[in-house]
Amino acid sequence: MLAIGLVVIFLGGVLELRSIYGFAEFAGHGDEPPAAIFMQIVGLPAIILGFFLSTGGARRYTGKLASFPVVGPGTVLFAGFAIGAWWGWSVLNDPNIVLSLVPIALTALALLAVVLGARKRSRQRARREVLASLVVSGQVVPGIITDIPEIGPESGGLIGVVTVKFTDTAGVDRWVRKTGQWKRAELPKSGDLAAVLFDPEDPGDINRIWVGPAGSATVADFRLWFA
Repeated sequence: MLAIGLVVIFLGGVLELRSIYGFAEFAGHGDEPPAAIFMQIVGLPAIILGFFLSTGGARRYTGKLASFPVVGPGTVLFAGFAIGAWWGWSVLNDPNIVLSLVPIALTALALLAVVLGARKRSRQRARREVLASLVVSGQVVPGIITDIPEIGPESGGLIGVVTVKFTDTAGVDRWVRKTGQWKRAELPKSGDLAAVLFDPEDPGDINRIWVGPAGSATVADFRLWFA
């Protein structure tokens, strides 16, 4: 589902930008509109459908909303836009400077999206490595949820900030705030118990603190709430 969604987004992006150049072809060239103009009828619905498929597939695969392995739909969309713009530009008989700059700008944006996506995934991989190390060498203590947003009856879950209180190995009370996501059936409440994993050598380093459901002990446990 994820792969199909990304392909549909890419093709939709190509067709949508190609249709824009169809209007440029139409200007001053007779009364019959180029077929490219009608590509937008397919392009925009394809993009919307692709986003639904890719986000749904990614959530099933990763267990997290808006967490995409390898590449995200935004990067794929900009790549499709760039290809569609180059295609449209290549068929113009007399492209002006503005229409020539569009594919260049979209190509630059697509490359930027690739770089930003790679950096994000590199940071996520580094955090997973820290977690794997802490599960072996860190300390797990009981914690208590002191604050978590409430959700309405129509909401299927929560993406928000939770505050957890725990006591480190030196007997010092600490509070940590983490942004996570929960399905409705798994959403804890204020006052519920949690498990807190931290580095006993530096218990105040929030980047080396993980929170999971009570009884958590493994990497998978501590990734249930946080990516």
